[in-house]
Amino acid sequence: MTIDIDHASARASLFSNNRLVQTAGMPTKFQLGSDSIEVVAGKYGMQRIHLVRANGSETLLDPAPGTPEHWRARLDRRHPKAARVLAASAVVVLTIDLILLAPQLLQLVTHLPIWADHFASFTSPIDLPVRLNTALALAAGLAGVERALTFRHHRLLDIETDGIDR
Repeated sequence: MTIDIDHASARASLFSNNRLVQTAGMPTKFQLGSDSIEVVAGKYGMQRIHLVRANGSETLLDPAPGTPEHWRARLDRRHPKAARVLAASAVVVLTIDLILLAPQLLQLVTHLPIWADHFASFTSPIDLPVRLNTALALAAGLAGVERALTFRHHRLLDIETDGIDR
């Protein structure tokens, strides 16, 4: 069994013996008799791709060779300390980003006419230069990619890279 992900169309395809079995929009669950494969992808990569057995046990499927997820898994196996530092750095970057950018975003939204006409506006205590905000946003994007490549996702922590609508 192979799962092919088309991130542009947010669709997953299940192949068996190099033959297309089924295609579905994500998130999806492909039934394999009493077992299933659950697939969820975010903006930056996979969030979940697990084989779920009938008894409820779950197994993370191995990424296909040649994919960014496979490269990241290989880094994890070959250099576990470096991989842990990279993963921890991503969490730190996203946490700092959330703390610094969230108040500024809230100020921006509450000053929009649709909001300001009905509710009080919020003034952020944080006012960073555009260059620093841009650098923080780029760092958050890279941290989001790192987390997606390792199939890690946290609703609050990854909100800025995941999108508020998810």
